[in-house]
Amino acid sequence: MAHKKINLKNWIKKYWLAFVFILAFFLRLPSLFEPFTYGDEGIYLTLGQAMRKGAVFYRDIHDNKPPLLYFLAAFAENFFNYRLLLFVWSLATIYFFSKLSRLLFGKNNLAVFLSTSIFTIASSVRLFEGNIANAENFLIGTSLIGFYLFLTAKKNSQYFLAGFLFSLSALFKIPGAFDFAAAFALGLLLFISQKEKNYKLYARRSTLFTLGFLLPIALTFLYYACQNAFWQYLTAAFFQNFPYLASWLPDKPQAVGLPLPLLSRVLATFLVFAFLFFLRKRLSVATKLTLLWFSFSLFAALLSSRPYPHYLLQIVPPFALAFGLLFAKNKEKVVPALTIVVFTFCFHTFHFWRYPTNTYYQNFYTYALGLKSKNDYFAYFGKDAQSLYQTAAYIKTHTNPEESIFIWTNQPSLYPLSERSPVGRYAAAYHIIDFNGYEDTLVALKASPPRYLIWFLSVKQPFPALEALVENEYFKVKTIGEIEIYRHL
Repeated sequence: MAHKKINLKNWIKKYWLAFVFILAFFLRLPSLFEPFTYGDEGIYLTLGQAMRKGAVFYRDIHDNKPPLLYFLAAFAENFFNYRLLLFVWSLATIYFFSKLSRLLFGKNNLAVFLSTSIFTIASSVRLFEGNIANAENFLIGTSLIGFYLFLTAKKNSQYFLAGFLFSLSALFKIPGAFDFAAAFALGLLLFISQKEKNYKLYARRSTLFTLGFLLPIALTFLYYACQNAFWQYLTAAFFQNFPYLASWLPDKPQAVGLPLPLLSRVLATFLVFAFLFFLRKRLSVATKLTLLWFSFSLFAALLSSRPYPHYLLQIVPPFALAFGLLFAKNKEKVVPALTIVVFTFCFHTFHFWRYPTNTYYQNFYTYALGLKSKNDYFAYFGKDAQSLYQTAAYIKTHTNPEESIFIWTNQPSLYPLSERSPVGRYAAAYHIIDFNGYEDTLVALKASPPRYLIWFLSVKQPFPALEALVENEYFKVKTIGEIEIYRHL
């Protein structure tokens, strides 16, 4: 009996999305079981835990991001639930990416399949910290839905809702606002490209789109004003981010009073818009969206000039969309090559960290198959992984649930692992150092001395007053790896 020949195009048309979801499942599954060792997630869950105990962000406990990520951490309660939330959110993000890809590439199933597959892989693997529940992993989802709504909107309310979704991206992390800027620029370009222009309609929809973006942000200011935390919120989530923007620093080469790195990126983004403007009648909506979104998100990712790979996640959606243009029928086929060159150049020029990917999956799946012990599995994530869990167990058995503790650490995961809140406003040593919180911390420690104080020997920055306090008022009861546990006299 002759075998029926498989038609690749028909197979992709019927089953491609199921294949993509299976791929995403196996790429993301290890993230649900790895130990809680990532410092940023420790901060998010520490703040979320504090909120559940009645603390107000920025006033009672500090970090320098907008509040939406902390609200998600508070909703999740613990590390596993937080990673599970990211797991489900990521699958939904892949679905909406496929919808946007279908909108842009129509019946070209190969273009939709390729772009969605690349997005799934690039947004999931450890190379770009896709396994970590950072803000970028969440904001690309709200931005994707925002772009889809913006392009399909027929009613005025849909433009407002699209702006609202981009606002959520910014409330996860301020660079998410650049996705809104890309959509606004795209709307302007599409309006200019029309033969018959309705200026009133464009003005009304642009106004609603902008109001949708501004309203949620304004509501957060109103909320924190009612909580007597307006200035703390404004300072922490907005003003204190400027020191992170290395491209803005005054020691950089200047031109017309502004840093050259910043000016060069602004100029590059403007040139992309100018290029699209002059070729607006020859280029598809897919190309216009891809190049605008890519240039604006690249500007956002490089704004701080810091080498953290999760910054690049914001670029992944337009980068993946570019590969769908490989199947275009004209010169737009050069777009994928262009984005690859620019992406690779920036990755190497800014020396972004490289997380090993193959060994990450080998470590998990050998453990899952019973070929590796839990201790050996944990050891892959650093020598402190086991110590963290042992210390958390000690704290939970030697303190009451309502007690606060203090940890001199840059690894704040111990707070949510032990289900205890910090004394004072700061969850990490680098917060105290970067934001000059020494005096506030000492005042809090003296006003409410914690029964247990934990000292991480890996923190090398000096804090003489804290060292004196520990020497005079505490005694060491236990050492676990490089973690010292002190009890109050």
